[in-house]
Order: sequence, then C-alpha cells, then structure tokens
Amino acid sequence: MRLLLLIIILAGPGSFYAQQTEVVDFKRAGVDVWIGPDEKIVYGSVSFEFEILKPTDSIYIDARNMRIEEIRYAEEKIAFDYDEKRIVLKRNWLPGKTEELLVRYRAWPKKAMYFLGWDNAAPDEVWTQGQGKYTSHWLPSFDDMNEKLEFDIEIHAPKGFMVASNGKLISSTHLPDNQSWKYDMDRPMSSYLVALAIGKYQKQTLLSRSGVPMELYYRITDSNRFEPTYRYSKAIFDFLETEIGVSYPWQNYKQIPVHDFLYAGMENTGATIFSDEFVIDSIAFNDRNYVRVNAHELAHQWFGNLVTETSGTHHWLHEGFASYYALLAERHLFGDDHFYWSLYKS
Repeated sequence: MRLLLLIIILAGPGSFYAQQTEVVDFKRAGVDVWIGPDEKIVYGSVSFEFEILKPTDSIYIDARNMRIEEIRYAEEKIAFDYDEKRIVLKRNWLPGKTEELLVRYRAWPKKAMYFLGWDNAAPDEVWTQGQGKYTSHWLPSFDDMNEKLEFDIEIHAPKGFMVASNGKLISSTHLPDNQSWKYDMDRPMSSYLVALAIGKYQKQTLLSRSGVPMELYYRITDSNRFEPTYRYSKAIFDFLETEIGVSYPWQNYKQIPVHDFLYAGMENTGATIFSDEFVIDSIAFNDRNYVRVNAHELAHQWFGNLVTETSGTHHWLHEGFASYYALLAERHLFGDDHFYWSLYKS
C-alpha cells in the first residue's frame, strides 16, 4: 500500500491526464478572437468539437494564466475546475456522439504571443511562437502534440493591418471597430503549430509547379528587398515536393517576416514565420541570405507538421530530416561543391 501511494505521489497529477487522446478525440476548434495591441490582450471564444472514445469522468483543455469567463456544453453553462494551467471538466462522459463545447476567455500573454511596436519605435506587429512556448498561453488548446485537430480561425485586428494565419483565407471584412480575417484549415494539426502574424504587410503569390499557392509577405517599406529575400523560393518548393515524393500536404504556403523573432524561423502549419534579419538586398545576399532557412522550414511541413513526433524527446527527428533536405535543396541550387563543403562544415 505504501509503495502504491509513493508511486502516485511521484507520478504527480499530470500523469492522470497524460493519455487523454486514448479517451477523447478533439476534432475541430472554431476560433474567434480579438487582438488588442494597446492592452496586449487577446480575448474571444473557442468552439470545440470532440468525440468521447472511452467512458471517463473528466476531460481537459490547456489554458495558461487566463481568465475563463464561461464554458457552455449543450448550450448551457457548466461548472469547471481551473488551476491557471488547465481547464478540467468533470462529468460522466460517455461515447456515442460528437460533442460540442464553447470556451470564452481573456488572456494577457507573457509568452507565445508577442506585441512589438505600438508604444515604441519598432514596427507595429503581433506574432506568435507556439513551439517551446505553448500556444495555450494565448489560446485554449492542447500542449500534447499528439492531439491534432482542425483549427478554423477568425481574427479581429486593428484596421489598416494585414493578418496571416494557418489555412486558406475565406474572407476579410471591414467592421466598425476592426477588420475580421477568417481562415479555414482542412486537415488536423498539433496546437503548437497554430500561428498568426499581424503587420503592415503586402504579399505576392506564386504558384508551385503542382499548383500550390505560395504567399510571400513583405513590409510595404521593404518592397525593393522582396526578390533577394525570397530568391529561389519556388525552386526550393518544387525540388522538395519532388524529392520527398509526397504532395505538399496543406492548402497553401505562407512566409511572413517579423521583427525581433526568437529564432531564424518557425514552421507553423502552412505558415512559416521568420526573422526580418533575413530581409536583405542583393548585395547582402552574398553574406547572409534566407535560402537555407527557407528550405529547412519548408521541409518541416512534411517532417514535423504532417508526421509529428510523439514527444519532445524525439525532436531530433524533425530537425534531422529538415536539415538534411535543406542541404539537398542547396545542392540542387548551387552544386556538389557547395553541398560537400556544407557537410564538412557541419
């Protein structure tokens, strides 16, 4: 008995929730959020569709340091437990039908969503970084990367700004106080790959050889740097799709530069966000360019986004495949000498 109690104590409360995917399948999240840069706030609602797979007495949604305003199930408010990390819904959950749940919330995220400018000289931008930071800091979602669901996202942002997110843009609507941008996904993905970027952008759209739209974003002030920044983008896309031998799995592919990004780039599903340090002119292209990061993040759309590790301990698989295919893309562009020299240096 003492041994059993010790195991329970050492395992901790998280262990009871570790295998939620075995008892419930969250299928879709309908996201409707407002972004308030002046207050550094995000608020709105998430409508979840899910199916209970096995009888259970509780299910949970990750939500870090939020104000949970209400939760509705079967169109009625229901009670919930919340410890600033996780919403736990306790009831007699039984299999048999598709269920719906609505969460209304407010958050002032300290990580995973970042507000740049607005009150200083930096460009006025909002962008997200879910991997390693947890999307659940700004959106009720799932830290477990094994829980994949379709995210359809509507974002309300200040007028005069462009909003990029995962999926296909369905509508952009001018409202009295803001502008609404509605994006639709058609395949499930892990929550850490949900992304948005808001800024003073324009974009150009290219078509890959297979007909996939490639949306290349740039700041209005950087129009003369567009070509050097995105040089070889179409060639990289066409090469990787052929070399990997699996059709690009998402509706389109966006690339969005942001200011003061945490890393070189991040392969959010169908929407890579990358550091504006790679927005360069033709002279700087010879010293520092976006080509390898471009290829690396694109390769992740297959290795990481389509096929995903079961836990962070296997992250080397994501990075190993992406790094290797990026080198193959450079070999295709620049030849064998460049390829072998890059292998030697690495």
